[in-house]
Amino acid sequence: MPLRYVSGLQRSSFSILDMYEALADVLPDLQTLYAGDPKDLLCEEAEGILTRLGDAVKGTLMEFGNAIQKEPSRKPTQGGEIHPMTRYVMNYVKLLVVYNDTLNLLLDDGVCGSDQDRSEGCENRSTNGENLESMTPLGRRMLLIISYLETNLDEKSKVYEDGAMRYIFLMNNILYIVNKVKDSELGKLLGDDWIRKHRSQIRQYATSYLRTSWTKVLSCLKDDGYASGSSSSVSKVALKEKFKNFNLAFEEIYRVQTTWKVPDPQLREELRISISEKVIPAYRSFMGRFGSQLEGGRHATKYIKYMPDDLEYHLSDLFEGLLGLTPRKSLVRGRAQV
Repeated sequence: MPLRYVSGLQRSSFSILDMYEALADVLPDLQTLYAGDPKDLLCEEAEGILTRLGDAVKGTLMEFGNAIQKEPSRKPTQGGEIHPMTRYVMNYVKLLVVYNDTLNLLLDDGVCGSDQDRSEGCENRSTNGENLESMTPLGRRMLLIISYLETNLDEKSKVYEDGAMRYIFLMNNILYIVNKVKDSELGKLLGDDWIRKHRSQIRQYATSYLRTSWTKVLSCLKDDGYASGSSSSVSKVALKEKFKNFNLAFEEIYRVQTTWKVPDPQLREELRISISEKVIPAYRSFMGRFGSQLEGGRHATKYIKYMPDDLEYHLSDLFEGLLGLTPRKSLVRGRAQV
């Protein structure tokens, strides 16, 4: 089901909810006005309409959950950005909370919600740290809808050939979900434990990103034995190769990941700090141990292109989404002095 269908369900469900609440508000007055009157048939008709509207609300919510699960778009978002479906769904469930009392009444079908909730894994989610018994009917339904969204996003992330970008996409989308929950009444429905669990999930994605993206760069700074010793020609050749490989690996990541986008400024800065904490000390240590062996040699600056401060400077360009543009900083700020 395409995104426009999901959007259509949003609009129809709010219209039905508005009609339900309007009729529910006037029905007691109608019942009082026409009690025992031949016109009592009007009340019966109104009650029947109210029941059908309630069923339509529940049916639309069920259909919305099905639409999320089946939403097929596989085109990767530019730069690992937030997927449109994530925005649609979270804005929808955030607005649903406005109808909290009405929806709790309509969805109050037992501990785990409706038969569909139970058939689609509600009990399994209760074993993953969610205390469903303490949640309202609407809270359980929101949990179900958001879990459908997370599952769909995980499938969409697999379209990225670059594993590191997959984790950027997941971080962006899960953080968007968490922020929507935290900054609205959804936070009260889902609880602090839900928020903590998802923040932990984002940290796990960040760790996976660092491992996937920067292992190759850091491997260039390992002392494999042949870079040790004095200034023999063999060790100098090996050192030149080490520095050359590091430069190529770092520059490739810079070229690619300046086009990636992390919209949340706090997450963007935390990722840059994590990268710096891994790369800068390792490079500084390698420079301190072996940089002097190339000092004064021919074309030394061809191999030692960066000082540690230069790397720090360039890392602040990552995740800016500079797609199709020249990064705002020159990759080589200045010739490194050995």
